[in-house]
Amino acid sequence: MNRQIAPDIKTIKSIKTGFPLASGRMFFIPSDEGVFKLDIVFPKSGYGVTENKFISSYAVDLLLSGTANKSSSEIATEIDFHGGFVFKNSDFYTSSLTIYGMNEKFQILFELVKEYYENCIYSLDELNIFKERKISELNINLGKTSFLANRGINQLILGEDHPYSKPADQDIIRSIESSQLLDYKKNRLIEPYFIFTGSASTEAEKVIENLGYNLKTLVTGDLNEIIPQETAETEKKIIKQDSTQSSIRMGKIMPSREHEDYFKISMCNLILGGYFGSRLMKNIREEKGLTYGIHSSITPFKNFSLFKISSECNSDLSETVRQEIYNEIKILQTELVGQEELTTAKNYLSGHMMRNFDGAFNISDRFKGIMELDTKDPDAYYRNYFNTINKVTSEEIKEIANNYLNINTLKYCISGAN
Repeated sequence: MNRQIAPDIKTIKSIKTGFPLASGRMFFIPSDEGVFKLDIVFPKSGYGVTENKFISSYAVDLLLSGTANKSSSEIATEIDFHGGFVFKNSDFYTSSLTIYGMNEKFQILFELVKEYYENCIYSLDELNIFKERKISELNINLGKTSFLANRGINQLILGEDHPYSKPADQDIIRSIESSQLLDYKKNRLIEPYFIFTGSASTEAEKVIENLGYNLKTLVTGDLNEIIPQETAETEKKIIKQDSTQSSIRMGKIMPSREHEDYFKISMCNLILGGYFGSRLMKNIREEKGLTYGIHSSITPFKNFSLFKISSECNSDLSETVRQEIYNEIKILQTELVGQEELTTAKNYLSGHMMRNFDGAFNISDRFKGIMELDTKDPDAYYRNYFNTINKVTSEEIKEIANNYLNINTLKYCISGAN
């Protein structure tokens, strides 16, 4: 093998997702790594589809905070003694507990976690400690221009009352009561479905059924998603007088990932600012040295997606950075992307997706995300992904840039010194 000659690059035409099939509430992903991962997912319980996002988030964060007989430290010590780890998460659409541990410890760890989350009492002492920590985190974040700019742009794009952009303050944090968290647990953290990644010999389904869970009923969607209400305001400036750095955010609402243009938009986003070799990085950071970092991203929701450009720079250079971003967008709208650049972007995007399926735990993460968004045919989604990415042309990228990246439709927020 001649190491001075680069190997041929093969086009990835499809991917075998490894996603499980099920007719009920149990999904199995085989793994021979000796450890298991169990996602206990509560549908329709995320902070974006409940009445109060803060009650939702806090109730999940405090699920292992103590029962009538055991404190949070005693619970943590017992789970740790058996080699387990529990990750608690409240996403936009669902809430979940994820248990990690050795296969042979599955039953005892699942029994412990089940007992402790079902009998959680949200004690006043634990809740007050949690509130003080949240207030401390909030005060620290309010001193960061990046936090303020992110909050500002989300409010401009989605409206101030949308769950994704609704901000916390000390009054909101202090107002949460134990009774509200208990009601949420009783009414929302029910009828979970399970994604088990581990050895078939663990017999996870049998263990879960023996502990009283009905795994035969189907998981249904019908998410009551709140529609974003964009503000009439197009720009926002948040003054942070003691800051020498400014945080710039631009963005807008884009189509959902069920839309026929979504994958092309993803490719356009990648070329613009979606990876280290993107145009924003090369021009504004590497060549001109105007910014500490810059990138663009797309966050998918069920019925829309959120496009955002983020940059941090010296306050004196903020307007220059803004104009350079606009210039890069205009170039995409007026000039065709070169074939070498397009091929590099395609290979990067395909390779990045392949890495997302490297190993059983990664597969389970991808499957959990697909389930949250209620994609009807996950395998078809990824087939369409690779098919579109491989076939997209420079002309289509230019068309997408003109159709979706009109700079007059981009909201703009900057946080920094006046």
